[in-house]
Amino acid sequence: MSTQSIYRLKNFKHTPGVHCSSTCITNIARFDGNAISEPMAFGLGEGIGFVFYQSDELSPASRFNGRTSNFEEKFYQRINCPITWQKSWSPSVIKESLQQGRPIIAKTSLAELPYYEPADFLGHGVLVIGLDENTQHVDIAETFSVKIQSISISQFQRAVEPQCPPLMHSYSYASAPVMEFELNAALIKGAITSTMKTFLALDKPLEGITAMEKAVEDIPTWQYLQDWKWHARFAYQSLEKRGTGGGNFRFMYADFLDEASAFIPKIATLKLANEFRISAKKWQQFAGILKTIFIEGKPEKFTAATEKLQQIMQVEKELCQLVLKQL
Repeated sequence: MSTQSIYRLKNFKHTPGVHCSSTCITNIARFDGNAISEPMAFGLGEGIGFVFYQSDELSPASRFNGRTSNFEEKFYQRINCPITWQKSWSPSVIKESLQQGRPIIAKTSLAELPYYEPADFLGHGVLVIGLDENTQHVDIAETFSVKIQSISISQFQRAVEPQCPPLMHSYSYASAPVMEFELNAALIKGAITSTMKTFLALDKPLEGITAMEKAVEDIPTWQYLQDWKWHARFAYQSLEKRGTGGGNFRFMYADFLDEASAFIPKIATLKLANEFRISAKKWQQFAGILKTIFIEGKPEKFTAATEKLQQIMQVEKELCQLVLKQL
């Protein structure tokens, strides 16, 4: 066996985290000598948001997520180092990237990763940190474990192949650009204000306030679906499990704001971290209703869930407006 056919990153330390994509970014930043916390990475990538999408090819067909759809792109754009996805299958890129001492960052379909449950989630962030051409396997750094996962190159190809906007576009993988940045008030404030503007924007039908309005319209109809329990369960998991840190990512964003207040004291003056923790608790209440639906078999409670989501939508709309006006 030729050792030249085995490529692994030197001096790369993988540390598990809470959320897949922010864990990837945090590990790359540390590798590049720019260590930041996961909440800081999440905030700089404009992590929170709301995405609602539907597809008959998915199960369940209606889904939402409390994170921005293009986190990785936004983080790299924020540090003035745009990332360019491959957009087609080119396995040689993996070898070339590792030879140059760079990990591959990728968005994947959970269902195609053999170490996960069959239930799918699109846009799951991973890092490729090794390649064995002899066995045709790649090493994957995952958010849930210190142990490096090994999958075949063909499995990795299937994982990056699906197309499901807005969370995932086919072959969203690339050699991770070197991160060179300095934390400062301007960088952090720019990320915060952009997050709020995106949430309030009316020209993005699948994201932000517009997406929440669509969810408010759609959720009451779930009680009439054959798989109404699965819709409720998956929605609950999307809020409280699946790497959100609880409260639909809002607790993690509050942690970011706590850290950001050292650079921008007005964040503390406005008590923004506390406000987002209040919002997080409301999301937990919403999740609790959904859990009751599938645990106790009460589809009629989709109406109560919708009412809670309407309350959250108003709270977060006003909070975003407050930030843009006073920060």
